[in-house]
Amino acid sequence: MGEKFRLWVPLLVSFLSLALAGVSAVYQFSESKRYSSNTHQVLINSAELAKYDLKLLDYKVLSGDADMRYGELNIQLDSLKQNLETIKDVDPTTLPKIDAINYQVYRQDLNTVVKLSEDATNNMRKDRTKVAGDEDELDLDISTRPQFDATIKNLKHVLNQDEQGLKQHKDLYNINYAKVDFSN
Repeated sequence: MGEKFRLWVPLLVSFLSLALAGVSAVYQFSESKRYSSNTHQVLINSAELAKYDLKLLDYKVLSGDADMRYGELNIQLDSLKQNLETIKDVDPTTLPKIDAINYQVYRQDLNTVVKLSEDATNNMRKDRTKVAGDEDELDLDISTRPQFDATIKNLKHVLNQDEQGLKQHKDLYNINYAKVDFSN
């Protein structure tokens, strides 16, 4: 009995070690897949939230009074920045290749949306010689409103393309960048 026990114990321990390694591998694979799926949904949600902020910015400018202040628009600009910060927290090194490129393209697009939204809003400030403040007066006249509206529409178009591409599990790089011709 003692001799057989000494033979079986190492085999049993080896078998249990292999079983635990297998369970651990399956668990890690499922967690990786879940992280990828969650990240994918976070990108879609981010695009929807950013589009909402842009719509609200555009609505405020198009329907706002002539005495509107920068702070009234800065709320949406801050929301866009927070959205970008949330996206920056994603770790692309843990994503599959297609999700990693989509993450990078979307992050770049969202960064552009934030910067151009800020620029469009800052361009409406009456006094652009100082740092923007919530009490700064905006110049909302017949030339600035349509220009702002056109910028916001272009930014919403970019986000719409990204959102649709993500929902359809397409490669955002191919949708947004691969077709650009630099030969001119």
